[in-house]
Amino acid sequence: MNKKIALLYGGISREREISIKSGKAVEKALSKLGYNYKVFDPIEGEKFIKEILDYKPDLAFIVLHGKGGEDGTIQSILDFLNIPYTGSDAKTSMICMDKVLTKMYLKELNIPTPEWTFFTEKEEALKYNPDYPVVVKAPNEGSSIGVFIVNNQEEYKKAVEEVFKLDEKVLIEKFIKGRELTVGILDDEIFDIVEVVVEEGFYDYQNKYITGKTKYICPAELPEDIYKSVQNLGFKTYKALNCKGQARIDIILDYKNIPYVLEVNTIPGMTEFSLLPKAAAAKGVSFEELVNKIIESGLKKC
Repeated sequence: MNKKIALLYGGISREREISIKSGKAVEKALSKLGYNYKVFDPIEGEKFIKEILDYKPDLAFIVLHGKGGEDGTIQSILDFLNIPYTGSDAKTSMICMDKVLTKMYLKELNIPTPEWTFFTEKEEALKYNPDYPVVVKAPNEGSSIGVFIVNNQEEYKKAVEEVFKLDEKVLIEKFIKGRELTVGILDDEIFDIVEVVVEEGFYDYQNKYITGKTKYICPAELPEDIYKSVQNLGFKTYKALNCKGQARIDIILDYKNIPYVLEVNTIPGMTEFSLLPKAAAAKGVSFEELVNKIIESGLKKC
């Protein structure tokens, strides 16, 4: 374990707290695995660049969620500094972080995704009268920040107002009632499907990190042919968007057993609540082994 690992967590996004939780879990694993590592928080840009250049790592392990971490920013900086890193490259990260761009690619590639439209002007968005129910989303936020399921014009307008406080555009997506599934992938390894069952509401920030009432079923209880088709759709999406290393594809399965891709996470969470570690564990891969596999994947790209 003589490789020097720069562990990056914290950052500037609204998901900073989650990034720190993920980062501390990875840090514990690195320590157990006996890696030579140092923690970096890119919240102060110039200081971060100076310190990471001085450290001269063999690999940067990125555990930065949201803006600045998943959107290609940190990947571009590391590319410029000639420091290899875990996960997808800057271009793929940028596309996958922006739900509008992701859906444009999915449509072009004939990958099923719920019907959608988007607006860059708030006034135009407020005039729009969708066919309810719809999901109103902030396209560039993660952890379900800025996601609203709305059933009427009053709720819709309120949601649009909220989204424009967070983002420069709004995504309006047809609401598909069904089973919430996620496919975790690491290079060519497809993990078991996790089904997320929420007692109340939907899988939003509260139900992800706070209530403790969300149930996770892994492997998801699905007929074998449906199970395979959902995994295949996840892997097809991963490959089509040129993802590398670890990623998670979120899918909704409607009541006719038709799967639709909702979004792609290029830096999945690594907390005790997180879905990728749960999926890996179901396949007999411990948290430490998962961290080690992510490092090996990153070093392979060097």
